[in-house]
Amino acid sequence: MNEITTILNDFLVNTKSTSALILNGKGKLITSLHLDYGDSVAAMSAAILSMSEKFLADLDKGSLKQLFLKTADGVVIGNKISGSNFVVAFSKDGSNLGLLMRTTEELSTELSKNSLLK
Repeated sequence: MNEITTILNDFLVNTKSTSALILNGKGKLITSLHLDYGDSVAAMSAAILSMSEKFLADLDKGSLKQLFLKTADGVVIGNKISGSNFVVAFSKDGSNLGLLMRTTEELSTELSKNSLLK
């Protein structure tokens, strides 16, 4: 297991999240854990992130840092790592949403120190 995968796996264990992925700004999957069709999910995530960034720019509300989606089956949190790289985490339990959002931001900070994600 490489360093990025180890960090991501530790995050999943510590937050009890079900799966996660890291993608670049063009929608290319860098890595994923416990996720079927990671390439497709990365591409769809990139589209959502791109549209959200454009939405914020058009409204002059700053740049996208973190994105939260609530579903009937849980939550999805996307967080900018650095440059155009993003980490996206999926959790069935949204009861500790604040903690999950903060932990995802801390994960992004840790991942940004990796030379492959700078």
